[in-house]
Amino acid sequence: MSETPAATPGATPGASPGASPAASLGKKNLTTIHAVAQALAIGPMFSAAIILGSISRPDIGAGWNATLAVLIAGLGVVAIAYTISLYARRFAGAGAIYEYLTHGAHPWVGVLSAGFFFTGALFLGGGGIYLALGILTDGFWETHVSHSGPAWWIWGLIGLGIVLVLNYFGVRLAIRAMLTFAAVSFIPMVILAFVIIGKGGAGGNTLSVFNWHETSLFGVSHAGVLGGVLLGILLFVGFEAAASIGEESADPHRAIPRALIGTVSVAAVFFVFIAYAFSIGYGKTAVGQAGWAFSPSVMDDLGTKYIGSWYAGLLDVIVILDAMALALAICVMIGRGFFALGRDGLLPKVFAKTSRHDTPWVGNLMVAVGGIGLLIVVWATDYLGRFLVPGPDGKLIPAFPTNEFAVFILSATVGSFAIELVYLALAVFAFRLVKQSGNKLWQYVVVVVAVATPVLGFYGALKPGPHDRSNYNWEAAYWTIGLIVLAVVWFSILLATRRANVDNAASHAAEHHGVAPLDETLDFRPAG
Repeated sequence: MSETPAATPGATPGASPGASPAASLGKKNLTTIHAVAQALAIGPMFSAAIILGSISRPDIGAGWNATLAVLIAGLGVVAIAYTISLYARRFAGAGAIYEYLTHGAHPWVGVLSAGFFFTGALFLGGGGIYLALGILTDGFWETHVSHSGPAWWIWGLIGLGIVLVLNYFGVRLAIRAMLTFAAVSFIPMVILAFVIIGKGGAGGNTLSVFNWHETSLFGVSHAGVLGGVLLGILLFVGFEAAASIGEESADPHRAIPRALIGTVSVAAVFFVFIAYAFSIGYGKTAVGQAGWAFSPSVMDDLGTKYIGSWYAGLLDVIVILDAMALALAICVMIGRGFFALGRDGLLPKVFAKTSRHDTPWVGNLMVAVGGIGLLIVVWATDYLGRFLVPGPDGKLIPAFPTNEFAVFILSATVGSFAIELVYLALAVFAFRLVKQSGNKLWQYVVVVVAVATPVLGFYGALKPGPHDRSNYNWEAAYWTIGLIVLAVVWFSILLATRRANVDNAASHAAEHHGVAPLDETLDFRPAG
């Protein structure tokens, strides 16, 4: 095995002093379908099983209006996807969001944003997903195989090992695995939803899930809906991973925008459909008593009730497979992000090393830092005892079944906060792109929606609500502030020691002028 910086003919024009301009990620032979696979970093089946129920929390979420919250979040994230596509039609690189803001806003904005975007991604899918894999696999093993077996964290490390191996041997291999896992897991979930709706759920089909007066929070009728929007957005976080293969795509300025908008649009329909089915599947009374939100086995509950226990086991497997697909995609994004920063001299040059398979093996290892780091958090903390909610008898009980699950939800929320701050920055600076190119009213409207979506998400998550650490959204906010401080310190050190590298960041992703103006409708027809 040989790991050395891969060479390309000549140096990159305008490369930063101290950078590694010769580093490359191989052939430009990836297509739209590969970008779609990367966009599936949203992990639709995994998110439906693990995160969707949290939106129905009656205390800080949308309760019976979870479907409405998902619909609002979905429309908002489609607007965010369009906004990011404006950048993707101009710029392409391994660092994606980092390069978009570096060129679309200002190098300082791009570099600083990269600092907390990629550390946030470590919490979300570069670390937290391995907690989830361990929890899910352990639960499946105990329920369907044997009560004795490896500890949950061993399953998580096994998942981490598989992801690193597949990503080491090539992005195409990793993407094939992603598509396979996603395809296999999609059909059983959709069948379950159709069966629930066909049987009328627990109390019949109803449109009351879209009436925001059905749920109130602290006496405010719409606050419950907004309380679910942040978690609704969390369902989609990760779709921007499609942009990370821009440098390896044959036609990134067409493939990436199509993948971003197309995948998010389809996912939005899927999540609304599943949210409705699961809501009526549990029924209004059970949802109002947090029966869905706090269930440790949503798939087992619904699969067994509406089809049979054998189907519940199948659903458990597909959720694990989809979680693996998510982990693979996020590793591709994180590895290439740290690679790009290393190549530009913003991190130690070792991050720019690639394997003989043209994969950023050092950057990929950062997911191990995230995964193992969160295992340490599980062992060193007691968030299970900190996040308490009123039980049926009014006494406070843990909001989550285990400490590892509590840390997973916390880490996912931290990652969501960090990444949504970057979504907000992308949307704000997208006004400049619209003005420079299309300058159409409808584009401004879409970008305004893209700005409003994360703002509403933060509002719904943090106000109104108890402003203390017993609320995991506020605990996540404190962690996120810590990430921002860390990014600012790193950025300040770079300005003091490598100012030229910062000012010339992402020079390899200079603007591409060979694409249609941004005001033209995106063409989703196959190239050629």
